[in-house]
Amino acid sequence: MILSIAVLMAWPLVMRRFFPAPPTPDIEELIDQNAAQSADSAQKPPAPQTPDRLPKAPPRSPAQPPVTQVAQREPITIKTDHWTAKFSNHGAVATSWILKSYRENGVDREIRPAEGEDLDLIPAHIPEGLAPPFSLWLPSSPALTRELSEANFQVEALGQSENEIDLGSGAQKEITFVYSSPTVTARKTFKFTGGSFVLDVRAEVEANGVQQPVEIVIGPRIGDQSDRQTGSYASPPQVVAYTRDGSRQQIPGANITPPFATVTGVDHSSNQIDIDKPLATDVDRVKLVADKGTTFLGYARVLAREAGNQRLTLDSIPQGTAKGIGVAQGYDTLRHGYKWAGVTDHYFAMLAVSEMPMPEVTLTNVHLKPPGQDAPQDYPSVAVQLRANSDLHVFVGPKDRELLAEVSHQVEANLGALIDYGMFSFVVRPIVPALAWALNGLKRLFNNYGWAIVGVTVLINLALSPLRFYSSKKMKKAAKHQPRMKELQDKMKKLKENPKKYERELQELQQEQLALMKEANPLGGCMPLLLQMPIFWAVYLYLGSSLDVRHAPWTLWIHDLSRPDPYKLLPIIMCVTMIASTMLTPQPPSADPSMKMQRVMMTWLMPIMLTYFFFFSAPSGLVLYWMVSNIVGVAIQLFINRRTAEPTNEAALAGPSSGSKGGPRGAKQVGTEAGGKKSRKRQERQAEV
Repeated sequence: MILSIAVLMAWPLVMRRFFPAPPTPDIEELIDQNAAQSADSAQKPPAPQTPDRLPKAPPRSPAQPPVTQVAQREPITIKTDHWTAKFSNHGAVATSWILKSYRENGVDREIRPAEGEDLDLIPAHIPEGLAPPFSLWLPSSPALTRELSEANFQVEALGQSENEIDLGSGAQKEITFVYSSPTVTARKTFKFTGGSFVLDVRAEVEANGVQQPVEIVIGPRIGDQSDRQTGSYASPPQVVAYTRDGSRQQIPGANITPPFATVTGVDHSSNQIDIDKPLATDVDRVKLVADKGTTFLGYARVLAREAGNQRLTLDSIPQGTAKGIGVAQGYDTLRHGYKWAGVTDHYFAMLAVSEMPMPEVTLTNVHLKPPGQDAPQDYPSVAVQLRANSDLHVFVGPKDRELLAEVSHQVEANLGALIDYGMFSFVVRPIVPALAWALNGLKRLFNNYGWAIVGVTVLINLALSPLRFYSSKKMKKAAKHQPRMKELQDKMKKLKENPKKYERELQELQQEQLALMKEANPLGGCMPLLLQMPIFWAVYLYLGSSLDVRHAPWTLWIHDLSRPDPYKLLPIIMCVTMIASTMLTPQPPSADPSMKMQRVMMTWLMPIMLTYFFFFSAPSGLVLYWMVSNIVGVAIQLFINRRTAEPTNEAALAGPSSGSKGGPRGAKQVGTEAGGKKSRKRQERQAEV
């Protein structure tokens, strides 16, 4: 098993080192190349694209009626004690949401980005074709959706020069954006409260006097935009939804609208493409991607279908579309009775909580390389249904446990489920409050979160030391009786060849085996370790997701406990302590070469492998916890080994009084003689066998 794990873990590293994948072609090169290939069949070659722009959404049809012109104004800035948001009247959407602090235990805690000066949860450059936060989406009318996203809304009860609003704690402000045309009327109202991380949203759209079903967009890619951490210790932007029956659904951006088919033919003159697999009949929008989904080309609306839904007529063909390009659905749909849904990353979230059940939510995502960055990123978003005359509560803020509990009471929803404690959350969740109380208390004492982790780790190990002592005693007894247990097993194996003849002997050996197992059951040594696992797992999860650890320094070169050690010194020290802890653990003696090799692998190879593959990239707070736990464990184990050490043979033979003849030593000899008679009888029976 160890060798198999080693192969599975080492294979990607070897492939990346000696057989690197070809570099992803730049989207501009791909567009120019495919445009040249399709120049003969296209009536008009596509216009060249500037490097910092993505394919534009198709223009509005000129057949639509004229609308009332409203000038685009300066963004409206809403300032509170904890956050600052900016809204544009172009589409009536949020363009910036900067978090500054949050309140915990009556104290304001500052929030800083991974890099830069301000922590903005909204991407500075949202790819064209994606809707910004709070955009309106009408599933039954893509043309109307596009019209509302491109329109300038009139701002009611706000002067043209009134662009900044300061809200003190408890103060409220309502801002309404209105759009009207000869056939369409749309209203979108935001209600802000100072000191709160929740705002209320209400919207309604009428077309030709008919109320239209409308959804509002949450996302895309909400979180710390400057954070570049990847791997199992960081959560990329993803969609999270919570049903009314208490189940939680989590969908990473990469799993939303993956490519399902490949383009086999392109006709630019008629805006038609052929695909190798049929498109679902209820899908009216497709996404075209290149490089197995890693390069986003654009969206297109399906106007007609032929040849068994494998020939599609689109409203436009995104630049770069050619044979071999991937085709995905424009959006995915989750259907259930949802209480809330939104977009989150490792530390922050934007969630929409409905007062009425949400029967479905709509998911979208694109995977592309932002301007000025080397690695592609996911931009997931979710659209939730708005009810007429009903407010939608939107939470925008950090995933702090106490803050989420306060907001949950405010919006009457369990937002605490946003924090993922894993499959054993029912065991871990009750431990977390006590752990947070201890860490925060020691942090106030030491004025350093790193030393608070050290203190809590020492206290946990001391509190669990009786279990460790009991476990060590059981393991030592099991190791002491292991040779006799092996001898009994070998004898029973031979006697079982003729069980009827040696039935009595088998029963005697089984009784002796049961007596040994009762005296030193190895499972008795493992059970205390299993009882400790929920505590260790709770510490592991809490330190990996808590905002308290984020940007918290320890000492010397460790300036951020949520980041890996830049010099890898903590993981190396932790590896040494793991090896020492394994060497001190009581183990049964064995002359079997395979057992000896197994011990060598468990003592040396396993700690080195775990450190290299898992702890080199782990946050320093987690490594500090494991390192201190190992060091304290080694000290406790040394103490236990000294307390449970058996006397040497010389001391046992000397007895309490070597000069006395009628004392305990003589009694021991008598007992030995009696035992010798029983032993000789047993040997005679075995000789007969």
